[in-house]
Amino acid sequence: MPKIAFDKIGRLLQTLPRATWKVIRASLPRAYAVSMILIIGWLTWRSVSYLVVSLLYPTEVPAQIADLPTRLDRESLRKEREAWKAVDATDSPRSPLAHYHRLDTWIEPDKFNDCTRGGCHAPLPHSRRKEVRAFLNMHATSMHCGVCHMETDREPLDLIWYDLAEGEPREAPSIIKAYDALTSEAALARLEEPDAALQKELVTLIRAAAEEAHSPRALRELAEHLAAVRPKSSAFAKLIVAARETLPKYFRGEYGAKLAIQDRATGKPLLGHPGTDADVERYLLNRSTLNDDERNELLKKIHPLKRTKPLTCSQCHRDENSLIPFARLGYPQTRVDSLVHQVVIKMIEHIDKGKPFQMPGFVGSRSGESATSQPASP
Repeated sequence: MPKIAFDKIGRLLQTLPRATWKVIRASLPRAYAVSMILIIGWLTWRSVSYLVVSLLYPTEVPAQIADLPTRLDRESLRKEREAWKAVDATDSPRSPLAHYHRLDTWIEPDKFNDCTRGGCHAPLPHSRRKEVRAFLNMHATSMHCGVCHMETDREPLDLIWYDLAEGEPREAPSIIKAYDALTSEAALARLEEPDAALQKELVTLIRAAAEEAHSPRALRELAEHLAAVRPKSSAFAKLIVAARETLPKYFRGEYGAKLAIQDRATGKPLLGHPGTDADVERYLLNRSTLNDDERNELLKKIHPLKRTKPLTCSQCHRDENSLIPFARLGYPQTRVDSLVHQVVIKMIEHIDKGKPFQMPGFVGSRSGESATSQPASP
């Protein structure tokens, strides 16, 4: 091949990369512009189509959000808390609105309470007197109906904790143990020189309490914060103070457990009147056709252990001879002190007897004037 041909091929090979790079560099802005046009066009189409479809064909609100129950009834007992996702949308989930003046957290249904799961009684059954129903129904979130309504010859009452998930006996709830570990005399001595073992114990108890209460955010975050700091730091000391203030907010039945009378024969919780299943079924099938005498006779058979009168507040909420052995059941002394405080108990019994409730004179008084006590609804 002539030398001239070799020279031309050499020059071509030298200039080819430069030419190729020039073409690529010139094409990049055009490719970028085209890709941006395509992306913007696609996003515009998706946005406009979503807007048109959502306006012309709106979707229904998910039942988990829209169908939160207003009453804790028999149907509610068949559903887990997870069935209503909106319950956990805030730090303070709302309870069924038809029952309480205010409740900080959701009420966990008791699927092992024979008094309510059969459909005879509502899970929050006290409704006759609006003045006291909220106070009475608070008990239904932490104890079985039989504690107040079943006859027994044992004083104090022989009570036992049972698990709401299994209906079986269990130890005291973790949140009570955690509060004891924060407030008892022995705990206060340990907290003067906190160590890693104490930190681990508190974190474990509060995490367990959060799980038993269906993981409220405040308890979960409290446990994680306690685990993240050094036990001898000022941050840990501040978190201990916060824990003492936070845990009592979950004492309204957020235990994952309830108290019930212990059956002497089996050692298990007495969750219904024994030997009454056939009579209960007969009552539910025929109650609309029974006359008064037949209904009353069948109701007596269904409730063989029923007290003539249920327990009163002051029989349990008092310093001495209380029918509920709070300390034996695992309640820390600070919690016991609040449960046996007489002022609120006497006020509730006063209202329950139909007597007018007089507000203290200093309530509503203006400076320099004395206020006259006026009847008021609680």
